[in-house]
Amino acid sequence: MKRFALATLTLLGAAAAQNFSLSPTAFNLDPARTNTAQVRLQNPGSTPLKFQVEVRKWTTENGQHVYSATRDVVVNPASFTLGPGESQVIRLGLLKKAGADELTYRVFVQQVPAEGTATQQVSSGSANMSLAQLVRLSLPVYVTPANSAPKVSFRARQNGGDLTLDVVNAGNQHQTFRALSVVVGGQEVKLGSAAVLGRSTLSLPLKGVKASGPLEVRYTDTNDKEGRETLPLP
Repeated sequence: MKRFALATLTLLGAAAAQNFSLSPTAFNLDPARTNTAQVRLQNPGSTPLKFQVEVRKWTTENGQHVYSATRDVVVNPASFTLGPGESQVIRLGLLKKAGADELTYRVFVQQVPAEGTATQQVSSGSANMSLAQLVRLSLPVYVTPANSAPKVSFRARQNGGDLTLDVVNAGNQHQTFRALSVVVGGQEVKLGSAAVLGRSTLSLPLKGVKASGPLEVRYTDTNDKEGRETLPLP
């Protein structure tokens, strides 16, 4: 079981980071064995933090991730306060019967402003503003049946004046890349981490990249396996 220090996804434009101990970093369910999973969030700071929790169905439409309301999954607690040095277990239960394809959801853990919440002073012209530094964690939920597997391929296409990289998953299980980048015409574009869901296509725009010679895709997967694939340009 891995433990990670997570930086916040900052809201309201404030650039800040808080450290949290989260273990594990995803809800993974084998539906043949269990319909529950949990993660533990710890607050190593010196002030109490309030959170709200919600779960959304996670799909891909028109090449982009989409999060929609669902009754397939319940989470507990729906809200909580995490005192200094305290930890909280967030439990998840699957209400839907799993089929042959992997089910995917996202649990969003949103900090609620409270007394003592860190702020950052921002100046805009003659106005001075104090913006709250709030954390929002997005945790994947994978309900993965036995014998499911990803089957990923790449293709490049022209999209207006720019190139787009399509990551196509013809399998019935997600594939996550820790690091994904493309090199074309001597220019490297780092796309960061990416998850492509089963039976879907994730479209990643390569803004500012012009067609010039072959395009090379470079990636590192969750098993730290490195790969390269050369694609013809459209």
